Amino acid sequence: MKKKSVLLVDDEKIIREIGREMIEALGFNCITAKNGNEGLKIYRENADEIILVVLDVEMPDISGEKVSRILSEEYPGIKIVFVSGYGKEYLEKKIFKKKINNFISKPLNVKQLSSKFEKMLGENSV
Repeated sequence: MKKKSVLLVDDEKIIREIGREMIEALGFNCITAKNGNEGLKIYRENADEIILVVLDVEMPDISGEKVSRILSEEYPGIKIVFVSGYGKEYLEKKIFKKKINNFISKPLNVKQLSSKFEKMLGENSV
């Protein structure tokens, strides 16, 4: 059986590299994108194998918030985890203008990823 994939979208190369290692350590294939537009393109081309998107909120070309709105409209039920160096309260107030449930603050760590993936995908998936 082919491993399920997680798409990691972040404009910081080091986050993509470390994130990939952590996601692969959890048993998933990891596809990375360096910005929002590339993330949209990759998701659309691989939607059948990507089970979760890890999405940076603040990116230069198109924000993670906008990418999430586009993907959610095109793929209802998509699972997205937001990551940011900004705090959750700041993002809810200034960026999303609503509560966000699936959030991990940077720097990423494997324990946070594992816990969030289990919560979103089910206990036996990680």
